[in-house]
Amino acid sequence: MAIVRTYYTCPTCQRMHETVKEATICRNRHPIRGQNWAVGKYKMVRISERCHPDGMYGLNWALREADLSDNIEERRKQLAEINNGVNQR
Repeated sequence: MAIVRTYYTCPTCQRMHETVKEATICRNRHPIRGQNWAVGKYKMVRISERCHPDGMYGLNWALREADLSDNIEERRKQLAEINNGVNQR
């Protein structure tokens, strides 16, 4: 017959432990990882460290995306302004 057993999971590495104390010790051994976010006028966008700065999800993409609205009409106007600025150079 099966029995019910409680396991405690480390929130960082997802390992299962038999006691809360073991899970807490495991959690405290992991280093804290920082994440880079582009904070703009409209939203926050996470910057991926594995992408080229000019590529999608890279630094420059995230900075631009954070300053663009999610409203389609407003976003279209903002992109038109950006493209006009690039074309005038």
